[in-house]
Amino acid sequence: MISRFIIGVLTACAMSAPAFGWGDAGHRMVCHVAWDNLQDKQRGEVKALLDVEGEAGFADACAWANHDRDEHPETKDWHVVYVPQDARNVDVSRDCPERTSCLIREIERNLQTVKSGAPREQRATALKFLAHFVGDIHEPLRVGFAEDRGGEAIPATFLGKATTMRAMWDEDILATDPQALESLRAAYQAYTPLDRLFVEWIETPPAAWAAESLWIMRTPATGYVGNPGGLVFDEVYVKQNMPVALDRIAKAGMRLGHVLNEALR
Repeated sequence: MISRFIIGVLTACAMSAPAFGWGDAGHRMVCHVAWDNLQDKQRGEVKALLDVEGEAGFADACAWANHDRDEHPETKDWHVVYVPQDARNVDVSRDCPERTSCLIREIERNLQTVKSGAPREQRATALKFLAHFVGDIHEPLRVGFAEDRGGEAIPATFLGKATTMRAMWDEDILATDPQALESLRAAYQAYTPLDRLFVEWIETPPAAWAAESLWIMRTPATGYVGNPGGLVFDEVYVKQNMPVALDRIAKAGMRLGHVLNEALR
């Protein structure tokens, strides 16, 4: 099975060295995985839309929305889904107000723009948002509680460094072991589209991806629910959560590749 195989292959990687979370490197890997799952015609469409030569340009475009957010803070809510603290599911009407929007609505909105006959520049911007948001929605703390802004307001110490719960997943968990991402790429390439679990992965809608993140966010190993702030996280936390982060990146990349194959037919 895909998830079990990835976790089995990569747990050894995660245990061999400290490791850390999304950031530009994680988003680029989502798009490297997606690129390998694109059909030839769709790769050509992506290159033409983004005006890039190939895979490296596409991967760079996937990190663009993080930096655009710095210049356009009104887009900040597009990168998250906030749920009530007692939520056991993700409810779009409750958790994704049309006024501010959220990851689920923005994935769907930008997907429709990519598929449309809009001007190339508009479709290119939508493609960059779409690729980034598919990565974001697979990050567990991007589906969090408004009270602490998905862990952004929860201080923590991680491997001796002052940080926050959100930053641990946004910036910290993948950054100390770049080879873990490369190991991920080698692991997912063992799968074929005929694999039953692969088909289940790619056929679920964005709201279901958010629900997956919700339940990971709620696990004790993530250390988010009920966190009073000021806790210390060490190598044990890395060993528990690095395989989870890598598994989520793999799913995001495969799903993004499938979405783009369908959108750019």
